[in-house]
Amino acid sequence: MRKYIERINKSITLTFYALFLTVPLAMHPHTSELFELNKMWLVYIYSIIIFFLWGTKVIIEKKLEVRRTPFDFVLLLFLLSQIVSTIFSLDMHTSFWGYYSRFNGGLLSMLCYVFLYFAFATNVLTQDKEESFRKAGRMLLAVFISGVLVALWGFPSHFGYDPTCLAFRGTLDVSCWTEAFQPKIRIFSTLGQPNWLAAFLLILIPIGTAYTINAAKKIKRSNLFDLPLMQTIGFGLAVILFYLDLGWTLSQSGFVGFWVGNMVFVILFILLIIRKNSFSLLGILQQRSFQILIVMQLIFILATFMTVNPIPRFQKFSFNSFVSQLSQKPKAQQPKAAQVPSTPAPQAAQPALESSITDSGNIRRIVWSGAIEIWKAYPIFGSGVETYAYAYYKHRPIEHNLTSEWDYLYNKAHNEFLNYLATTGAFGLGTYLLFLGAFIFYALRYMLQQWKKRVFGNPLLPALIGGFIGIMVSNFFGFSVVNVNLLMFLIPLFYWSITKPSHKLFVLPSSAKADYITSDTPGTGRIMSIAGIGILCLYFIFFLINYWNADINYGLGYNYNRINEFATANPSLEQAVKMHGGEDLYKNELSVNLAALALIAASQNDANTASQFATRSKDLSDKVARNNPNNVVYWKARTRVMFSLSELSPTVINDAVAAIDRAHELAPSDAKVVYNKALIYDQIGQKEKALDLLDQTIKLKADYRDAYYAKALFLSQQAETIKDDKNKSAELNNRAKEALNFVLKNINPNDQQSMDLLKTLK
Repeated sequence: MRKYIERINKSITLTFYALFLTVPLAMHPHTSELFELNKMWLVYIYSIIIFFLWGTKVIIEKKLEVRRTPFDFVLLLFLLSQIVSTIFSLDMHTSFWGYYSRFNGGLLSMLCYVFLYFAFATNVLTQDKEESFRKAGRMLLAVFISGVLVALWGFPSHFGYDPTCLAFRGTLDVSCWTEAFQPKIRIFSTLGQPNWLAAFLLILIPIGTAYTINAAKKIKRSNLFDLPLMQTIGFGLAVILFYLDLGWTLSQSGFVGFWVGNMVFVILFILLIIRKNSFSLLGILQQRSFQILIVMQLIFILATFMTVNPIPRFQKFSFNSFVSQLSQKPKAQQPKAAQVPSTPAPQAAQPALESSITDSGNIRRIVWSGAIEIWKAYPIFGSGVETYAYAYYKHRPIEHNLTSEWDYLYNKAHNEFLNYLATTGAFGLGTYLLFLGAFIFYALRYMLQQWKKRVFGNPLLPALIGGFIGIMVSNFFGFSVVNVNLLMFLIPLFYWSITKPSHKLFVLPSSAKADYITSDTPGTGRIMSIAGIGILCLYFIFFLINYWNADINYGLGYNYNRINEFATANPSLEQAVKMHGGEDLYKNELSVNLAALALIAASQNDANTASQFATRSKDLSDKVARNNPNNVVYWKARTRVMFSLSELSPTVINDAVAAIDRAHELAPSDAKVVYNKALIYDQIGQKEKALDLLDQTIKLKADYRDAYYAKALFLSQQAETIKDDKNKSAELNNRAKEALNFVLKNINPNDQQSMDLLKTLK
């Protein structure tokens, strides 16, 4: 049966090649999220295929082999932290699957990454150290090739020719993207977001530089068709392409992450080559590898000067800034006149609370402080894997309401480390740092050994360290995605393989012999076991495909709902719920859709249809609320649904009140929740309570125009009801005028609605 084992090992290796080559390129125009969802689904499917192949191998050999690595314990400890955090989570469904549309970061994704780590170590690497080195090198080259394809795909989009639009819409332009999502301004290629593309490229640039150096060392002839020379040129051009794309992402986190990681790579490289050449400056300068390294660094600096620099404070040193300064004509000097005191020219009045785009650094500071508050509330195991979106609402700082992103939903802390701290607690962050630290310690210790021995082997080693540290820096200002997490978990294995350590096996049962295979073909029992595991894996694959198709229906229905095409949206949402009824997100969206259809039917005097839609809408909303008591997003949606249905059945308003109360409890500092609560309390006749809630809203968000206008409207309505009491009525109208004048003076001087209401109060 050796031939079966060899075929299985080869199949596992090919599956890993497919994983590295296709995942970065995966996207689909009809899923609710075009990029990350499809990449995560591919990882799931590849993991199942590898699980089947490895399981078949275990059944044939009647033993489980796991290759030991230096990072096993810390990696399994980290996985344990994710499992425990999921058990104690605010929302176990979210913790298991991950936040919907992203999925990366959920327990299932972490199980896949850790499984792929051990599957790679056991089935791709072998006892033969040289063979393991070659296989790991080829795998890393597959990652590099995939990066080249990603970079080439994104390159023309900077000039207005996006291949994605050609693939999705049939037009080679950027018309398939909205104005707020333009690749001409910030490219994102097949990764879906500029920061995510930058994080991927910053890993590949040091690796590509190492490949260029390795190829250059083999050049023996100056003939253009010399293979090493062609490889050197090819790798060098790829690295330049990566760097240009990195600059055009305008990602500050990616740019800083690259330069920190690149400097680590350069410093380690130079230290080792200095030691190897016994500190001989002439010997170092004559080293071709050193020359290539310096040339690449000069190209990076020149490209930064000539093209886009994402760091604002350094943009004044760019070529464009230099040219613009030269092109400015000096002002002609005017004859001096007698100095006459003058009054400054009057300036246009500016609103004191003028809205503008808040600096991303200030927003991060606020979000990070919220993450710390979440950790204080859940110090050991966190709020639950990937539950940041729900926990942050509970602990969101009030000052977030005064930013330009005050009504955005933050499902990440925009700092990977604080995100782990908030959602998985001290245990989760501690084990994560332990894993990162274990690799850095192992890698630097090996570098130190090379230093002591005065040898310098493969430049890929410091390149992998640099790329790994670059990820850490980038993640400090953002968060990881599928591509980054894949490499984060597998870079230690690539590094370990290149160092050629002893590959020990852990075997279960411990008494099994390595040469156990006793026959040419597996017996009936083993064939049945293989069939059983095959059926199970097929079930999981079909489940994922069905889930993926359900998402396509959900995405279509969701988009139609947003443009008020409720009748068109309904069949797709119904199909999504039918295909995957376990996803409450689909039920929630269908509930919103049915509530809108109920109102439409009622307006057409179709009472029977309206009643059917309303009943089903409420039933779905009730189920979602029961299943997700801590999901503020669903409680907000339930509030809208119940408020809408109260037009058909007035008693339902009580459900709307209960829903908004729960939403307020889960999001006490959310100004929009408190504002909507005020509107609902006004609707049920509790006018004083509504005014008090509006005052609370204004305290939370001092520039909330709608809250001031609603307050003025409520006060003017109260004044009208007691107009016989002139003093009280005048007092209420004066308070209303104050609110409106505040809007016109401090928020929007041209607010026509406020001006019209103010006129009625005079």
